Amino acid sequence: MIEQRILGAVFITAVWFAAMGCNDDKKAQGVAEPSAVSAVPVESTSPPVDEPPVEAKPEPTPLVNEMVLIPAGSFMMGSDDGEKDEKPPRRVSVKAFEIDVHEVTLRSYMACINEGKCTYPDYDSFCNWGKETRNDDPMNCLDWEQAKAYCESVGKRLPTEAEREYAARGTDDRVYGWGKTDPPKGLCFNRGRKGTCRVDSVPIDSPFGLRGMAGNVWEWTSDGYNADYSKPRSKEQIVYRGGSFLETDLSDLRATSRNTRISKVRMDYLGFRCARTPGAKRKQ
Repeated sequence: MIEQRILGAVFITAVWFAAMGCNDDKKAQGVAEPSAVSAVPVESTSPPVDEPPVEAKPEPTPLVNEMVLIPAGSFMMGSDDGEKDEKPPRRVSVKAFEIDVHEVTLRSYMACINEGKCTYPDYDSFCNWGKETRNDDPMNCLDWEQAKAYCESVGKRLPTEAEREYAARGTDDRVYGWGKTDPPKGLCFNRGRKGTCRVDSVPIDSPFGLRGMAGNVWEWTSDGYNADYSKPRSKEQIVYRGGSFLETDLSDLRATSRNTRISKVRMDYLGFRCARTPGAKRKQ
């Protein structure tokens, strides 16, 4: 009996030491002993270490913020085949500048109003203001001062008349921005009272990859008007370019075609796009 008790004690002792040895191996390998606290599942707010954190997606950027750099160059401005105020054609040099790919949209102009930097445009049946289905159509029914104020609010400016024509036709003296007599499919003109088109739905109609340089809405420039380029320009009559959705005659969409209104007028066929001098401070 004594021997059996001794053997039993030896056996128990051996098992105890074996168990202690296993625990020591776990501790040596950095494996923690389970405890009453750790056994309770704890909900973690952190993502697993082997998965990257989910990044917040930014809000869609208004289309008007996309710009392209137009390189410095010279071109023949005007046309012998156009109206009287387009003649005579003369060589003009233009410094490098940036210009919006699309016309300024209703969505972008609404953001400017919400920030208190822009004033309300006109509102009627053919103005885009107040129409959610027109959020990505060009902003219209606003005067020259309002267009100018918007561009300045985002660190830009209205393009000069020379910049606008150069961006539309490039250096190869093309009559239309797309370079052919027949308009490309999707050009926004001859629409009657259907109104404007989404700025990203119209085709590229410029050698620099711009859209809506012909049709959709005419666009304010920064220059006053004079039928004679060599004479001082008016401070009240402003040049606008490009043609609109209302035109039925393709010749009105020529890259050299000029038009003018007093700066205070607001028309449903008249909008704008912005330009910027490279290196100018950008505003968010």
